[in-house]
Amino acid sequence: MNLEYIFKELSLKSPNKFHSPTHGTTFLIEISKLLKNEKKVLELGSGIGSVSLALAKLYEDIEITGFELQKEPYEYSIMNLRENNLGNRVRFINDDIENIEKHVERESIDCIITNPPHYSDKSLKSPFEDRKIARTFDRNNLEKFFKAASYALKNKKRMIFVYHPTYFITFLNLAQKYKFMLQEMYIAYGNKKGTAQLIGGILRKNGGENLKVYPPVFLKSSGD
Repeated sequence: MNLEYIFKELSLKSPNKFHSPTHGTTFLIEISKLLKNEKKVLELGSGIGSVSLALAKLYEDIEITGFELQKEPYEYSIMNLRENNLGNRVRFINDDIENIEKHVERESIDCIITNPPHYSDKSLKSPFEDRKIARTFDRNNLEKFFKAASYALKNKKRMIFVYHPTYFITFLNLAQKYKFMLQEMYIAYGNKKGTAQLIGGILRKNGGENLKVYPPVFLKSSGD
């Protein structure tokens, strides 16, 4: 089943265009090639449920939990779950990921998927508060993702991510602080002459130094 088919088959409603699937969404799903022993999956920052629902369509033997801070996209993720008849294999939680201990047992997750906020509040000017919350970060907020991942993920298991190149060094520094080692990396471009649009990759909790860098990925359209 390919991604184009999945998005044609999925019924996805969104409160506005800022929470609709983007090429970052597709890129994250494309690199999220789950292993046979990755049955319990956690998405940090699940929005309207696009990634979680697509993965549940792709992998019929997984259970996936999506964490979303904002109430409105969370409500749409519940609506989208019902519309797509995926039963009890997918659940969504409306809470701050710093409260993850209330919802998920320690080291109970086989794989984490995330596309965390990656714009500075100084670089993204928007009159829409929900867009600011969804897409902007400071170091403390970004660190919450690694704290949550470190708590929930089993030892030696994978965290699959998409992030923006601008603040990737900050991202990697925090990963190392929480004992996540970058082991696989994909770099996505809008076209062959442009600079990188997104970086995707795989971090392993307490993993060794064994980095693979894959050939460039060219996105169908630029933007985010």
